[in-house]
Amino acid sequence: MRDALTGNVAAFAALYERYYGLAVGLARCSLRDVHLAEDAAQEAFAVACRNLSKLREPDKFAQWLGTICRHTALQLAQRRLNLEANVEQNQAAENSPSSDDRIDIDGALMQLDELSREVIVLHYYSALSHSEIAAALGLSSAAVHGRLQRARRKLAEHLSSFRSPS
Repeated sequence: MRDALTGNVAAFAALYERYYGLAVGLARCSLRDVHLAEDAAQEAFAVACRNLSKLREPDKFAQWLGTICRHTALQLAQRRLNLEANVEQNQAAENSPSSDDRIDIDGALMQLDELSREVIVLHYYSALSHSEIAAALGLSSAAVHGRLQRARRKLAEHLSSFRSPS
């Protein structure tokens, strides 16, 4: 980390490799699209690179990057909503029966509170360990474990309500 602060490109590349999955996972929580999440993560790293000298606590890089990534993802989500609104005005929306399960999961994820959604996405989609999630979110591993258990239960409840006959 210290080398990256002094402008060492290889050191920043190592940070990129280490935290890329975290950034994509956080962005995916807001964007629900892996490709947009990857775009948001890359943009967040660009912002982090430009502003690395402003980081006061280098040991909190993961949390700092997470904040940048969440903000970037929210901006992309807003742009996406604006684009979708324009597209809907010009053509009728199409529903694909093959995407029903994906819609159920996305819908259920969006029913979760932000932190529950983050721990689910970071653990299952970004394949981060409890300790990696804890470092990124500023929590203990035990807290992440507990939140992940509660989030799984909530997610299962939401999924069962999506699949129940109306």
